[in-house]
This record gives sequence, structure tokens and C-alpha cells, in this order.
Amino acid sequence: MKRISQDIIQNLQYVKVSNPNLDLSNFPNFMIVGPQRTGTTWLYWSLRQHPQIGFSRPKELFYFNFLDMPEFPMYRSSELSWYLQFFREHPIRYLWKNFTTLRYHGEFYRPKIRGEATATYAAMKTELIKDVLTLNPDIKIILMIRNPIDRAWSHAKKDLLKEAGKKFDEVSEQEFEQFFNNPYQLACGRYTAMIDKWSSCLPEGNLFVGFYDDIQQAPEQLLMRIFDFLGVRNEAKYYRLAQTIVNATESREIPEKYEKMLAAIFQDEITQLKQDFGFTW
Repeated sequence: MKRISQDIIQNLQYVKVSNPNLDLSNFPNFMIVGPQRTGTTWLYWSLRQHPQIGFSRPKELFYFNFLDMPEFPMYRSSELSWYLQFFREHPIRYLWKNFTTLRYHGEFYRPKIRGEATATYAAMKTELIKDVLTLNPDIKIILMIRNPIDRAWSHAKKDLLKEAGKKFDEVSEQEFEQFFNNPYQLACGRYTAMIDKWSSCLPEGNLFVGFYDDIQQAPEQLLMRIFDFLGVRNEAKYYRLAQTIVNATESREIPEKYEKMLAAIFQDEITQLKQDFGFTW
């Protein structure tokens, strides 16, 4: 048992702790923070099958990024006990996880670390990030990068077409333009700001920046680096789902007018990413 200390409680700005004896043992050791449409669902499923990695159920809790917005429809609670309940191992799920890890890897499920995969955390405010670090100063963060134009188009297809149940010609140009210029959408494509924000709060070496292109071109090598980063066993048998495609959207190519629109929006960001990471988009 890792009981929460008074120092931690006093240093929290948004998280509420009503129980001074709260056990922090199940607080995550790492988070996949997104942003959305950068391969985080693929990464979640790839890591989840590892016998030394446990995850919250459900996958996305949306806890930290709405702590300062209690009026928001997706806000549920600021109580830390509410959040931690989703990391408890349900007996039936625990047995099933043992069955699957024995079947595919010849090992029992013995979680060494626990994680959460909420893809909206990447763009959240520094003050909220600081609450995460107050609860676990050694937490490790995985942030994924995708071409900002491709990411925005994929997100638009998901929200405006797939989830809205509409066909492409039923969505107006104005709707697409409004979507692309939504403040949250803009934040999701500004990776350098996200990296700077998280880096300023985390200990050196605790931020992993992965590339969406590697999921398509070298998924096993990407998983190898992430397993090493997380400090879990790293063997080829754990790459079973590396070639699996998950959470796909319609394969419609981006129309030229929207590509030009997004290129203008993210021109400076793309230039900076090319300088920092050598991308050839």
C-alpha cells in the first residue's frame, strides 16, 4: 500500500482527495497522451497484450483534462478515488488476461506497470499536467506525432463523417473549415508546443516521442523502443499485434482545397517539425 501524503494533497490544484488514507498504489506509471488520430489506439492494444503491463478499464478516462471544466458534459468527478477505481483488477478480467497471456506468450499476467491511454491529455494545460506529476513525479509519458495535415483530415473524417453518420457530400466546406480552426483541433496539430509543455514538467528522459509513420513502416522497432522506455521485457513474441490496423476511418483522400487550407494553418509547425525531427512530408 502506498498511502497518499499530506504534502501531495496540499500541492494538488484541481484533484480532490476526500480520503486522507487513499492508496496510490494503482496510480499509473505511464500515460499515452495522444493527441487523437496519431495511432494511440493501435499502441494501446499493442501494449495491453504484454503480460507486464496493465491498463485502466475503460481505455480513456478523460479525468485530468476536464478537472478545470466541471460544467463540461464529459466531466464526471474531480475526486482521485473516482479515478483510481478504474485501475483495480476485476477478478474475471484478471483471469481472462492470464488465459490470453498464457495462450499467446506462455506467461502469467503479472503487471509490473499500469497505464492510461487518454488521447486528449496531450493538449491539456500545464496546471493540469502539474497535478499528474504531483501524484507521480516519475511518471512516463508517450506522445505521438503525425503529419498535422493528415492528422486533422483523419480527425475530421472521424468526427464529421463516421461518428455523425454522414457522407462526404453532406458536409459543407464551411463545416470543415470551422472544424479545422477549432481551438482544440489547432492544439492537437501543434506538437512542438505539446512537447515543450510536457518536457518542462517531466524529469529528463521520461517523455517518449513516437512517430505515426513508424507504425506503418517499422511497427516492431517502434514497440521495441517503447518497451525499453517503459522498462518491461522486450521480446519478439510481444509484437503479435504490430501489424494490426485499429480504429481506421474511411480511406478517402484529402481534397486539394482542404489540403491547401491545412497547409496554410500548419505551415510554421511543419517547418519546425522538419527541423527538429527530419521529417520529409
